[in-house]
Amino acid sequence: MILALLIALVGHDAPAPPLVRAELCSAHIEAFIVEQAEATGMVAGPSWFIRSWWSARLPEDGAPEALSDEQRTALIAAMPDRKAADPEAFGAEREACLDEAIDAGAVPGMGPG
Repeated sequence: MILALLIALVGHDAPAPPLVRAELCSAHIEAFIVEQAEATGMVAGPSWFIRSWWSARLPEDGAPEALSDEQRTALIAAMPDRKAADPEAFGAEREACLDEAIDAGAVPGMGPG
């Protein structure tokens, strides 16, 4: 579904760039922050550290594997549909993104010793 969305965004004649892990995880974290803000009116501090950690790993703008701003926005907007389509897989994917960043030291005081 995401590939079809990306193809629609860039046009049928242009191949969609491969979705690198940083793009996917960054979208997960952005969507997570939006969900938390809408649900509680607040976002926990570690979320911002994780967001920054994944953002630093995005491909450089203009790189063949980088998404455009419009594609990133569309990917983030597609997250609720992905969650609805397969909540278990979506949750596991998001959790893996969170864990990877935390385990790598994205959040001061959290993660391995």
